Amino acid sequence: MTPLQRLQLEQSEKRQKLNELLAVEELTDEQRGEMEALTKRMGQIEVEIRAAIVAEADPEPRQTKDDGENKEIREIRSKVSVLDYVDAATEMRAVGGAAAEYNAAMKMGLDRFPLDLLAPEERAVTGTDAQVTQTGWLDRLFASTAATRLGISMRSVPSGVASYPITNTGPSAAQRAKEQAIGDAAWTVSTTEMRPTRNGVRILFTLEDSARLPGLEDALRRDLGMALTEGVDRAIFLGDSGATGTAADITGLTTAAITETTIAQAAKIKGPETLAAFVNLVDGIHAGSVGDLNVVAAIGAYRLWEQTIVNAAAENQTLAAFLRTAGLSWSSRGEIETATAAGDFGAFIGRRRGIEGAAIAGIWDSGQLIRDPYSGAAKGEVALTLNYLWNFALPRPASFSRIKFVA
Repeated sequence: MTPLQRLQLEQSEKRQKLNELLAVEELTDEQRGEMEALTKRMGQIEVEIRAAIVAEADPEPRQTKDDGENKEIREIRSKVSVLDYVDAATEMRAVGGAAAEYNAAMKMGLDRFPLDLLAPEERAVTGTDAQVTQTGWLDRLFASTAATRLGISMRSVPSGVASYPITNTGPSAAQRAKEQAIGDAAWTVSTTEMRPTRNGVRILFTLEDSARLPGLEDALRRDLGMALTEGVDRAIFLGDSGATGTAADITGLTTAAITETTIAQAAKIKGPETLAAFVNLVDGIHAGSVGDLNVVAAIGAYRLWEQTIVNAAAENQTLAAFLRTAGLSWSSRGEIETATAAGDFGAFIGRRRGIEGAAIAGIWDSGQLIRDPYSGAAKGEVALTLNYLWNFALPRPASFSRIKFVA
């Protein structure tokens, strides 16, 4: 039994016990204490289940032994700095030295910028001004990334067009009498192609900033990396029409051709009606139970569920507690929707059975880093621009759904 299955079994047992207690008309103090402990544990289980889901959905196998090639690449990477690429961009030349060696090892041109250099890395801050004590650098806050919670696969893509084949239809087994022939059945496949679309992050800083702030390079790298990740995640949900009218538009989950379940405005504050919208997504194929639903709620829906009382007899039970007792769990993301009026999205759902590869966010593994000290030279400004390429595809849209509030 996997860790996820053990957690789901425990969740089912505790949900059953909670239902038994909810059926009791007058609870004793001991039963109230038991209900409180069960409710608290149910909340903990949800967090553990989310972690287990992400762990099981990880498409990259975890290596227990380091092979020589990877070790050599990491050794080269330790000698490379983002500034090597910034300097090369400033002087309008290809990178040299360790940076050139690293690009060759990563099989990309000398004029390209390896995006993995933006990954977090522990580095010491040196050369601190003796007159100033610098404490921890407070980075920007971004909306939490939630695409992986739905089960969307994040993949690195090499140069070229990424192609993902999928089996659409095939034969079904059928019992046959003696010497009865097996009939022919159609077997069809299709291919989903992703072509690179450009997105960009641009940072403007001053010469004074660079001179007085130790650790500026690390801060800029972290910011670029987090902005890149959050921008991809946001576009997966909302889409991106930055290249309107061309094939470069990103179709997000709000407009993609996926199943849409609606909840009437009058029913959105009612427990059974809200639960039914989720239960109806269980089809025994893409989801075998509500535990197979990976849910990301809009902030408006999250607040509605947590604040709405649906069962005053059960110690003012909230809609959220009612849904959790039924086995549903979720996370939330900002910027999907903030309101809960008619026409607003409540949640996005990934149906977990066979979800690996059902939706793919592909990020091409090299980008373009440009340092521009000229355009703002009169004001002492320097612009640092990172262009990167990515796309989003839904090879199997039936694995995903959304819930919307309607009039």
